[in-house]
Amino acid sequence: MADLPSDDHTVVVVVDRVLHAPAALSRSQGAEVTVQLLPGSAVPDPGESLVLFTTAVAFGQGIAVAEVGRSRAEAVGPTVLTAGAPAVVRGARAGRSHPVLAAAERLRDEALRDHAAAADAVVVGRVVSVQKVGPPPTTEHDPDLWRATIEVHHTEKGEVGDHVDVLFANSVDVRSVAIPKPQPGQDGVFVLHAGSEQDREYAPFVLQDAHDVLPADQIDRMRAEPN
Repeated sequence: MADLPSDDHTVVVVVDRVLHAPAALSRSQGAEVTVQLLPGSAVPDPGESLVLFTTAVAFGQGIAVAEVGRSRAEAVGPTVLTAGAPAVVRGARAGRSHPVLAAAERLRDEALRDHAAAADAVVVGRVVSVQKVGPPPTTEHDPDLWRATIEVHHTEKGEVGDHVDVLFANSVDVRSVAIPKPQPGQDGVFVLHAGSEQDREYAPFVLQDAHDVLPADQIDRMRAEPN
């Protein structure tokens, strides 16, 4: 099991089949994978089979993923999925949506909206610089703090200026590997969280989740559904 905090919505599943996944997950058939289920979702019974739509969270001694949607195993048929997002449906006619993929898209959009709603600021911009801050790491589990300066092109939420500083863990240890590592010149949507008093010594905001940096075109998915 991956070395991550767990709660009553954390389960360990055995992978019967990988429909489609990045290289790091493509050979996980037969492996035990830790799954953080969607809040409020039904917890599967022992021995129950289902298809999980997931996004990778951590790799280390184990693999951990977060659920973004699910389906009954018999309902998926030839659907092929990527980790975290639907891909193609083999044999489907062009222009015809697949109900499982459509459901996964809706769940993914809802998760992005909830994520943005819980943030202190959401901006679209470009990383103009990164620099090491704080003490040097002394153990493999230290976060190795860096600060990114983002040129803000659009503010979706919160109060920020033309530029905003954000703190992130540059370590690739299992505890920090899922946290985005911004690079100079990178464009995107940045979901920012108010830092602790100690963090604010270096920057007012922090990155703390795998979904805190997304492609810029994802901003529409984060916006509230039209009435």
